[in-house]
Amino acid sequence: MSVPEPDARARLREIVVRWLDELDTREPPPEGVAPEVLTSAEEAPDLSTLLGQLVALTREVQLQGRATNRLHADLSAAVEHMNQSLTPARQLAEARREARHEVIGELLEVRDRLTRGLDEARRRLAALRGLRARLGQRPVLAALVGGTTLARERLDDALRRLDVHEIACHGEPFDPTLMRAVEVVEAAAAPPGTVIEVFRTGYTSSGRVLRFAEVKVAAGAPPAG
Repeated sequence: MSVPEPDARARLREIVVRWLDELDTREPPPEGVAPEVLTSAEEAPDLSTLLGQLVALTREVQLQGRATNRLHADLSAAVEHMNQSLTPARQLAEARREARHEVIGELLEVRDRLTRGLDEARRRLAALRGLRARLGQRPVLAALVGGTTLARERLDDALRRLDVHEIACHGEPFDPTLMRAVEVVEAAAAPPGTVIEVFRTGYTSSGRVLRFAEVKVAAGAPPAG
């Protein structure tokens, strides 16, 4: 075996030294590994230990999922029980609202009858002619008008306490959300779409329509010629 020349020996020695230095250099840490794991003094577990830990973690996740499902079922049952408990209360509140509307409806019918009777009494009182008729019927009709007017005012006070209010219609623009047009006529003296007569008074309560007003609406002036 021939002895290497001095230059060749120097190059060979340089290659060996570089290789030894590379062996002493630490490899960069793999991606996704936390720094505290790399600096931990504990030895890295072997593959068997790592697989065992993964199996235990999987079982723990499964147990947590089952517990979550049981909790969800318990909560659903509690909500359903609460809804069932609230159902009688809701039914009672609905029954009270229906009873209130029925009472208000009856009061409105009474007011309609009082208004019709009052209008008729006033008409007869205004139509009296002659001394005998005036002396015989006027006191009776006047007393009827006064009593009916007082009764209607008291009824109106009761309706206001129940938050029931009359819909203002006469001379107002027609509002389909509050009124029903029973008749539409040509009227030169009223702007088109204006209410010129009220057949039946409408009412609202708490912003809701209890009864639509039935009205006559002006369609506008008739065409020329």
